[in-house]
Amino acid sequence: MATTRDYYTVQVPGDAADSVADLADIAIDEARDRARLYCMPALWTATLVSGELGDWSVTFRVRRTRVKR
Repeated sequence: MATTRDYYTVQVPGDAADSVADLADIAIDEARDRARLYCMPALWTATLVSGELGDWSVTFRVRRTRVKR
């Protein structure tokens, strides 16, 4: 079986949460809303690209990894 990866760039307000991990969860939720295909199971991960807690905008790169049959 082949693995497929989809990438989303998401910007989140830096004051939307109390930690960077919580901001990453918000970014993952936003990417799930943007996804055209709702695939289960899928592994969602978020990597901080720019910004920090409290900034006007914090950018994450969200990756969805799934098995393509």
